[in-house]
Amino acid sequence: MPLSFANDIAPIFAPFYAAMIWRFDLRDYDQVKQNATLIDTFISADPDFPRMPPANYGPPISGQDIATFKEWIAQGCPP
Repeated sequence: MPLSFANDIAPIFAPFYAAMIWRFDLRDYDQVKQNATLIDTFISADPDFPRMPPANYGPPISGQDIATFKEWIAQGCPP
């Protein structure tokens, strides 16, 4: 079954909306789609980039949620 932004991706980022609003709105499909590769870089364990969410905003996004986000990208970022 295809993933969707509204059902599968937006809930992953819901706890971090306020902390990330200065960069782009994680509730906005178009902004997340446009920045999907950047978001993937920040949520993945790449030591060359700061972690998202920052440590003072709670634990990192789970491995399962990261895998879901990567799959959503692979599926063409469906709405």
